[in-house]
Amino acid sequence: MALDAGDSLIRSLHEHNPWWDEGAAAFSLPDRHKSDFYHLARPDESGNRVEGQQLFALVGRSGVGKTTLLHAFIKHRIEAGDSPERFLYLPFDADPLYQLDSDDQLRQAIRYYETRILGRTDSDRPEIVLLDDVHRIEHPNKPAVDGWGTVVSELLADNQDRHVVVTASAGLQVERELDRVGFDDGAYDTQPVLPEKFRDYVFAVYPELETGETRVSPSSLRTGERSLPTAMDTGDIDPLIDELESKYEQVAADARRIQSQVVEYLAMGGVISYERDGVVESARDLTADDYARLRDDVRNALYQEVPDFESIKTIADLERLCALAARNRGVEPIRYQELVDLFDVDRRTIADSYLSALAELYVLTGVTEYDNSRPRSVRLFLRDTGLVTALADGDPSTVRNDFDREAELARVAAFDHTMRFAYGINAQQGNDVDPTVQYWRGRNGEVDFVFEIGDTPVPVGLAYRPRERDDALAAGEEFTGAYDAPIGFVLTGDTIRGSEPISEVRDGIVELPYWLYLLLC
Repeated sequence: MALDAGDSLIRSLHEHNPWWDEGAAAFSLPDRHKSDFYHLARPDESGNRVEGQQLFALVGRSGVGKTTLLHAFIKHRIEAGDSPERFLYLPFDADPLYQLDSDDQLRQAIRYYETRILGRTDSDRPEIVLLDDVHRIEHPNKPAVDGWGTVVSELLADNQDRHVVVTASAGLQVERELDRVGFDDGAYDTQPVLPEKFRDYVFAVYPELETGETRVSPSSLRTGERSLPTAMDTGDIDPLIDELESKYEQVAADARRIQSQVVEYLAMGGVISYERDGVVESARDLTADDYARLRDDVRNALYQEVPDFESIKTIADLERLCALAARNRGVEPIRYQELVDLFDVDRRTIADSYLSALAELYVLTGVTEYDNSRPRSVRLFLRDTGLVTALADGDPSTVRNDFDREAELARVAAFDHTMRFAYGINAQQGNDVDPTVQYWRGRNGEVDFVFEIGDTPVPVGLAYRPRERDDALAAGEEFTGAYDAPIGFVLTGDTIRGSEPISEVRDGIVELPYWLYLLLC
């Protein structure tokens, strides 16, 4: 029997593109959209990010919803009036045979699409080609096979009105391939797709909060007269406090309902609940199998999708580092020398290979001390609290029954959401830098998180438990004095009661509820 693997993709085109015949009815998607959808499709505006440039990339580890996001975008555009034939979707992880002679298969699929499908419509709108999991066909060790970047460059050079969307596990995979073929870095953009954040989860459980006056938006905190950047520029924080109070008042009547979901989100994280059919209101509805599947998915991602695999000799060490982070939960910094001894590799391998690869996959981020050019220690934060539970406990019962464990996971979630908060503000301000969040140790205590807007630092202290409040306030006050920072925050847990939910409790230090902070990130 002759091998015909090179025809595998073209034989399955209609299977992967059922909307060509069925239209919007072809889709079976979650009832709710993650906030990534609104950032991509911009349904309330005249344009979208896909058609804003020739090539657009969605990056994130397996399981976070990249494919769902692509399908949601196609469905939205069809419902908005676009011809279903406008969209060609090719999933390179759906069948290993698609990855053999992938350059020829990709070219064949595009030719078939252009001659057989596009001709069925009289629309003059340019086609959109969506290539899912292109890192599976990067083929750096197969010189006889063109990488996807070569084919995409040919496709766009032939017709510059086309648009191409690609997905990969990490931005580095996209950048490396496009750099290889000399693609103009100003002609493409990248959007990371992360696990579902608390805001998305709350709106899923209580969909009525996403409509009307209770839909709290963080936009006014990123830009405008009452935003955080304006408060930092002017030194007048009163308008920002007024804006935060206004956000609180929008959902004050529902505060207890929102507070009740914090522990559920901490136990589940942002992947498990989103992947399940329907809304998971409580972690009690999950089983050990759900957490085992999450753990296995991450393990598979590490072995199959590490973006800089050439420099990592022992992939299993990445899994072990994640397990160590789950056990430590960012409570204490770990000395680099301890990691060197434990993994039997040098410090450069730990910092520049292991931690760099895990950060590229948005699985784990290593955090060093702020304003320390020679850090000796690093804090390890997994980017999904559900993964912490999966690796450390195997089920959510410990989290739901142990307040100290809940508080530790609250720190992990606060770090992840602070990264998102810093990214959103800096992007809105036009600061084209990857966000970094660090910690700081002073004489009076420790500031849990420090991020910068431009070159100005913002300290964020966490007081999830009552005994932590005084130390968090003292450390924040010391930091703002040492660095002339105009404003800092202290996030308080539900067991801490103050006279006002939001207030300036020390000079420049604003206290606000932990759950509200998560909602605004």
